[in-house]
Amino acid sequence: MSFFQRLKDCDTFKESNFFKFFINKYHVGFIKKKNLNIIKKFPNFFLFKENKIFLKKEINNFKKRTYVINQVFNFLVKKKLISSKHREFFPVFKSFKTKPLLKVQRLIGPFFGFQFFGVHLNGFLKKNNKYFMWVGRRTKKGNFPNDLDQIAAGGLPFNVTIKKNLIKESYEEANINKTLILKSKYDGIISYRVETKLGLSRHILFCYNLELPMNFIPKNNDGEITNFYLWPIQKILKIIKQSRKFKFDCSLVIILFVLNKKIIQIKKIKQMLNNKSDLKILKKITIFY
Repeated sequence: MSFFQRLKDCDTFKESNFFKFFINKYHVGFIKKKNLNIIKKFPNFFLFKENKIFLKKEINNFKKRTYVINQVFNFLVKKKLISSKHREFFPVFKSFKTKPLLKVQRLIGPFFGFQFFGVHLNGFLKKNNKYFMWVGRRTKKGNFPNDLDQIAAGGLPFNVTIKKNLIKESYEEANINKTLILKSKYDGIISYRVETKLGLSRHILFCYNLELPMNFIPKNNDGEITNFYLWPIQKILKIIKQSRKFKFDCSLVIILFVLNKKIIQIKKIKQMLNNKSDLKILKKITIFY
């Protein structure tokens, strides 16, 4: 295994398996070809034309669009294709920082291949010029059971800003107060596209770093994390390189951290590439700023 296998894990999208999905003239998602039979159960809502799927023109405002997608959500829940346990609305944009076209239940995102957003926080310390990072272990009962994770992370709900979401998630997952989290620094953007049984999971993650006090001990408040560990960054990199113990997107966030902190040099990364296709994947998935 290698760092680049972790990158490939986050780019399993094959466009030939999907139809593009449009709202008005805006390309907002991808629908798996095998799910076309479900779309055809809603002829009053959707139009299939020229190998593309369109929301009908008369469904032309936020309220109507939200209603329509929620009808599909209820159908999928009834057919037990998705769970109804975790209900949370996420925004769907034509582009980020524009007014949302609609809001949808988070779990239906992959069915339509909607682009969602989130925040990830690396909580780190520096001792004797060496980096250490706090790592959480997810519970056995939730999504990605027992996977290793950032100290705090979460998707972007409807009507919540990136800043407010970072504050909320940091407190809920690691008991980091507002005064401390506002000292965090923006590190860059990670994006991934992962094909799932239901469809396509697409996310853009806003990554932040926070240098924590030596005496800080994280405490989980929302029941999603069972334990926290303070590990040397080299141990974390070894785990990422040799296994899939970290939640797949968290590996990317940590790779971004070590590149920006120059713990690993870009030149060394290129020397470790297996072939030219690895470099293409590196450029496609991860944006280094």
